[in-house]
Amino acid sequence: GIMHPGQAGGRLEIKENKILLSTGNFRSARVSQDDNSIYGKILEIDISNKDLNIISKGHRNPQGLLVDSGNIISTEHGPFGGDEINLIVQDGNYGFPISSYGEKYSYKKKQKDFFFNKSHQGFNEPIFAFVPSIGISQIIRLNNNFNTKWQNNFLLTSLAGNSIYRIKFSNNFSKILFYETIY
Repeated sequence: GIMHPGQAGGRLEIKENKILLSTGNFRSARVSQDDNSIYGKILEIDISNKDLNIISKGHRNPQGLLVDSGNIISTEHGPFGGDEINLIVQDGNYGFPISSYGEKYSYKKKQKDFFFNKSHQGFNEPIFAFVPSIGISQIIRLNNNFNTKWQNNFLLTSLAGNSIYRIKFSNNFSKILFYETIY
C-alpha cells in the first residue's frame, strides 16, 4: 500500500504537453528523500503516454507552482520559519528534511541546538527564504499591461501575513531583486 504522510499542499501546472504536480509531506518527512515515494516531490506527467518523471525531491509542503518561460518556480511552507521560493531544476534536491532555514515547531520549548542544517551544501539553495514564515501560498506572474511601473513582476500570496508580496526576480531567477509587502 501507499504510505500516507499526512496532510500537505500541492499544486498543478501545465508545461507544454505535460502536467506538473507538486506533492508535499511533513509528518513522515523521510519520504521526501525517498526516490520510491511520490511525496515531497515535483512530478511531471506526460499527457500523451502517462509517463511519470520525478523532477525534484526534498520538498516539505509546496503551495505554489508556476511555469514562466520554461522556468519552474515553486513556493513551499517550511517548518517553523523558512518558507521558500525555489527555482526547480531537473534532478534537484531541495533538502527537506535535512536542511531548512526553519525549525521544528517544538524548537522554542525544547531544543537548544538547530535540528535542521542551515547550510544547503549538497542541496539546491532556495532563491529566497522567509524567516519568520509568512504562510507562503501561490505565486503568479503579472501581465506587463497591469501597470507600466510593474514590468516583469510577480505576486505572491501569504496566509499568515495577510498580505500580498510584489516581487521582482533577477533575469535568471537566481535571486530576488526586491519585494514589497502589500498589506
